[in-house]
Amino acid sequence: MPNSYFDQLIEQLKPVIYDSDFDAIFQTLTKDLDGPTRFKLKMELNRLAAPCRRTVDLRNQVDDECFPYEHQGRRHQLDSVAIEIFEKGLETYKGVFTQDTFEQILDADNQLRRAQEEERAYAQSLASQNAEPVSGQSPFRDESNEPYSYLAETFHFGRYPYRSEERMNFTIDVLLTDADEQQFKGITADISITGMRIRLDEPRDIKAQEQLELSFVGLAKEFTVDPEMRIPYVVVGVQQVDGKQYINLNRASEFRSDELDRFFQRFINGYKKRYRVNIDNTYDSVINKGYEQFFLPRTRQLPVYFSEANKRLIADYVLTTDNNRFVLDTWLNELNQISFGSIFNVRRSQQIFEQLESAGTAQLIILSFSITARGKIYHYSATVDELKRAGLWDTYIAFGRQKASWRVFQVDVRSCNSELAWQPQAVPEHIKVPFRINPPSVEVKQAVKPLKYLAAVSDVTAYVNDLTVGEVNKSQLPSLKAFAHPPAVPLRTKEARLEFVNLRKERRFNYRSRCRVKAGKFVRDAMIIDLSISGLQVQMDTPASISAGDTVYISMTGFLKTYKKAKLSELPYLVASTDRAGTTLRLKADTTAEPHRGSDFIRFLIREQRDVLKLQVENTSVNGLPLCLRNLYCYAPAAVPVFFNRSKQKALSTRRVGVSSWTSGWLSILKRLPGSRDTIINLQPLLRGNSVTEVFEPKLKSMKRDAFPESLLLLIRLYRQNGEYIVQTQWCETHATDDIHGFIDQCLPNSVFRAIAINLSRAGKPDIQFIQAELAYMSYYAAYKAEDLEEELWKIFGVAETIDVTSSLLSFTLPDSASINEQEERLVSWLDKL
Repeated sequence: MPNSYFDQLIEQLKPVIYDSDFDAIFQTLTKDLDGPTRFKLKMELNRLAAPCRRTVDLRNQVDDECFPYEHQGRRHQLDSVAIEIFEKGLETYKGVFTQDTFEQILDADNQLRRAQEEERAYAQSLASQNAEPVSGQSPFRDESNEPYSYLAETFHFGRYPYRSEERMNFTIDVLLTDADEQQFKGITADISITGMRIRLDEPRDIKAQEQLELSFVGLAKEFTVDPEMRIPYVVVGVQQVDGKQYINLNRASEFRSDELDRFFQRFINGYKKRYRVNIDNTYDSVINKGYEQFFLPRTRQLPVYFSEANKRLIADYVLTTDNNRFVLDTWLNELNQISFGSIFNVRRSQQIFEQLESAGTAQLIILSFSITARGKIYHYSATVDELKRAGLWDTYIAFGRQKASWRVFQVDVRSCNSELAWQPQAVPEHIKVPFRINPPSVEVKQAVKPLKYLAAVSDVTAYVNDLTVGEVNKSQLPSLKAFAHPPAVPLRTKEARLEFVNLRKERRFNYRSRCRVKAGKFVRDAMIIDLSISGLQVQMDTPASISAGDTVYISMTGFLKTYKKAKLSELPYLVASTDRAGTTLRLKADTTAEPHRGSDFIRFLIREQRDVLKLQVENTSVNGLPLCLRNLYCYAPAAVPVFFNRSKQKALSTRRVGVSSWTSGWLSILKRLPGSRDTIINLQPLLRGNSVTEVFEPKLKSMKRDAFPESLLLLIRLYRQNGEYIVQTQWCETHATDDIHGFIDQCLPNSVFRAIAINLSRAGKPDIQFIQAELAYMSYYAAYKAEDLEEELWKIFGVAETIDVTSSLLSFTLPDSASINEQEERLVSWLDKL
């Protein structure tokens, strides 16, 4: 909405917007306006009056001297003009630094600022948290009366723009000549030895890969540069920013001039502190990497990396962290070998290849369990299609659900390019910075090169387990043997542990050993899954009525076979927590009776058998295979994380959303919600009312930073009514089967149904070491930016990993695949019409 139309009315309402009787005053002054116009006016006022969280630094943007100006814990650098505007804004808005004041500071008609105008136009500044939605952008109907209060900026996974040369912000006249010998003037925005960015005040028809010749007419006035010399450059990008055209140029590779290179090298080194190095790419890289490092240790999805051999997928590697390794717990055999890769037999591999060829992505829903007999573990797995085609759906599920190892996995597969495994840091190689990451070794490159596909495995058991109720048909039980895995396990799947800031108090080791659990009269054989000096994780085949705080007695029968003299019977442990099924116990040593014989034995075991025990978090160098696998996953993760900030006043708000190159309907929906645009996603249509404070905040406040994520389910209905697009949502408990069935039934006639799993985690301290090189580089040229970025990372309070599990829920609730396919077609049609 053009502000000029309502300038007088807006200025009249600004001073009272924070008053308690604002609504009454607004109604009185706008009684002659129609409803839509009043709504737009109120939205504009709310946008202008929204608190601004930006730190303003006008140094090197104005010629006047700047002074520190502190307000609510932030130190701004302002000239006299800006200080006057700032203080006037505080007076108008009752002491609040608002978006309106921020915009007035940047738009002030100060002649001394015009020299740097093009830098502000070019700078890809962070979008305001309360920016005005583009008029007419979305046909959605917003049924809420509140302004857009859930706006979140985006960051892009896996995007670390690298520059081999430093670029200096510098403005000078140049003359360009095209292939038709037409000459036109330009002004540099930044320059490097072999490239530059040019602003054209009069737009021209210029395309990428076009070749232009450039003369440095401005430099020739002050330096010994020949103004007649025409240097060939190639256009590598064309952009329109605020009505002005910018072209990115790289010097043509065939042109060589050591003299010119030396001149620019001396020129940039001599003036870069005065004019500042352009660090936009470094800034973007730190944003992306910083948020990735918060998200990766908290994801519940397990990345699996495949090569291809004999028309079959070979699961070469899995990338594990504390939060996703549980996926493998039921896929370790009695020798502690990962047998997960045996799921992808030739038939299922071919099904995935066909989906990838037709749609670009593939998906399997895997139902699995295992049976322990005669000291061996036998795995079973089946897909939804296989069970329904064989008529064994009810029997397989009813039989499998009786096992503690029962799991349902959603496996999303895409192709990957192993060339993206190495990503240099966003600092030129010739700059000396701390924590420089070296390229991978020859051995690591050879290990990564065969990888062609990447899967994201999600455990959806909790969401679908109660949606199907069936009984075992005993006559069909022999037919289940068709889904048993052959006893020979492919030993090619290797685990790569990703290094982060260690969130655990002590080291934990992956190891399987038999044990016996005793609690009162309850006695069961079980399996130790992992161990540490102070605790164990134990899994039983049958559930038990054991709760957190109970004392259980563990006999380490497996270790007694080797260490016969050790006293390992009926060791007291306290139950820290249990899983929902009541089969997995997380135990900590009961230290009321010192010393604890179990802790003493495990301490001895770690010292004596360190080569056998495998750390859950191995403190290895990041310059290796885990880093390469991390980069491949970050290029396009299947999940969409949402990050929450916590202010000094302890108020929670949405901060950023991670987007990626993974094509998904869920991400497409987010990008097209009303109020969303290029770098902003408006979550208000999904998180209506007080969802952040009522749903997320209590859970996050009660969680410890190393706690396992807590799962929620969001059901979404998209439909049209009277020509308007409407979003309806419902929060649902994972076991509320009636609510889920009822919501799906409501969507089936003519609506689009989506189910989004949300894994909520507390954030810990940021892994600053991983981005230390970029932060150090930024600190040298723009210390305030580096400080602001580091401060932003420390404010992250929680992470919500969102995963589209629509197919999994529909597979367990709809009678046939045709209904599921119809839902996908409706979503495509819905998105196409927006």
